[in-house]
Amino acid sequence: MNTRLIAARWCLPALLALLPQLALAHSPIEGIGRFYGGLLHPVLVLPHALALLTFALLVGQCGVSAMRRAYPPFLLALAVGLTLAGFDMTFGLPSERLLLSSALLCGLLVVLQWKLPLLAFTVLGAILGAVVGLDSGVEAGLSRQETFAALLGCWLGATIGLIVIAGVVELARRPWQKVAIRIVASWVCASTLLVLALALR
Repeated sequence: MNTRLIAARWCLPALLALLPQLALAHSPIEGIGRFYGGLLHPVLVLPHALALLTFALLVGQCGVSAMRRAYPPFLLALAVGLTLAGFDMTFGLPSERLLLSSALLCGLLVVLQWKLPLLAFTVLGAILGAVVGLDSGVEAGLSRQETFAALLGCWLGATIGLIVIAGVVELARRPWQKVAIRIVASWVCASTLLVLALALR
């Protein structure tokens, strides 16, 4: 039973990475509008979800001071990146690899409980926000209103996800809760390594 459970944990991220619909930015879900598609975008695109999750774990683990340094540059850089993506100005960045690498880095920092200088959260927040934004372009042929709705939804989805997860982690102060956070981070690191290996291949 344990062997099957371990195999499922390792295989599930790899299978999710192979689903082509997850790789499409703002791919519409049947029955919902562009705004809600954008709102769910950071969750449905695996590199975005992994990067945002590990960054939120790291920020929450390091407390309120880290939040104050990480949130403003992340929100601003995300807005700038989404705006550029809306005008199809992505500069050919290898966004997927950058997101997966940042997810792996943040996850390892959570597992090891390294104390970073507060400036590092400003830099990480700005870089992650910009890359997530630039990698969140919409498909061609949308009206300005639909494009704005999708990008606004993406901005709100990433923002809410980051703040909520980091807030929950910051409130987890009991020893067993801190251990659980490090375990989650280690699982995310393992998943990220699998997806990164597939991406590099």
